[in-house]
Order: sequence, then C-alpha cells, then structure tokens
Amino acid sequence: MGVMFTITMSTRGQFVLPKEVRERLKLLPGCKVEGSIDAQGRLVLVPALHEPAELFRDRPPIKRTVSIPEMDRAIGRAVRHGRV
Repeated sequence: MGVMFTITMSTRGQFVLPKEVRERLKLLPGCKVEGSIDAQGRLVLVPALHEPAELFRDRPPIKRTVSIPEMDRAIGRAVRHGRV
C-alpha cells in the first residue's frame, strides 16, 4: 500500500509536502510536480524529476548522423531479430 499523508492548504493556496515525502520522492527546491485529477476526483501528483534539457546536458557531442532510411533498416533488423 502507498504512503498516506495529510497536507493543508494555506490562505495563499499553497501546499507544503512533509519532509519525509520530499525525501522519498527525491524532490529538491525548484523541482516540478505534475498534477492531474483522476476519474474518482482524486488529486494525483507525480514528480517531474527531469527537464528535457537536463536529460541531454552531459551527453557527448554527436559525431555521426543517421538518415531516415538507415533508421528504418536498423529498426527492421531489430524487429526481425526479436529485439523490439
């Protein structure tokens, strides 16, 4: 079963997650959290731990480009060999 906790909304409409929750989810100041409302009317919060730019920040420089036909051939080979 998941961890249950209670948060209270301030007069300014802000919520503060308990420290234990922030630590468990590895949330640091400035982290983003995505929210949605499910079919039962529940608020669902999901950590958005990485910004797209952050994912590629330390990537080595690209030294080779691949054409669309080359990609199609590689995908076809992977499918034929059961790697996809």
